[in-house]
Amino acid sequence: MQQTPASVDGLADGLFGLFTYLIKTAQGEVFQSLAELDLSMSQVRMLFLVESAPHEPALHELATQLMLSMAATGRAADALVRIGLVGRHEDRTDRRVKRITLTQTGRDMLLRLSAARRDDMRRFAELLGEEERTRLVEALAPILTRPEIRALTIGPGC
Repeated sequence: MQQTPASVDGLADGLFGLFTYLIKTAQGEVFQSLAELDLSMSQVRMLFLVESAPHEPALHELATQLMLSMAATGRAADALVRIGLVGRHEDRTDRRVKRITLTQTGRDMLLRLSAARRDDMRRFAELLGEEERTRLVEALAPILTRPEIRALTIGPGC
């Protein structure tokens, strides 16, 4: 069987379909955890940005990445500080700059969310036949070794 090269749009449509399926069939543990903490989407995004940053991000850097005002970003950070998911401190060299760090509680929460997502992925993998799983693993292997992807992934096989 001859393979046809995939177009960018064709691949995007396929990935979108797969991700839509995975989100709609998720067991809800991720959403339940977020609901229990009463986090906004901006706060969740902030947690993941802080976790993946190569250094302790400044509040103004997070505001730019979140596309929020400094005031809104500060309120989101303050709420995360109150519930113990992040810490907020002055920069060592410029006291006007506020830096945000994940607390151990924040790291643990992100690990629980990642574990719940992985469980959803495992349930999907169980639906595939052995040949489908093998082909998908082989297709993903070179992509997952790319440095820009590897730097942002966690967990087994990453």
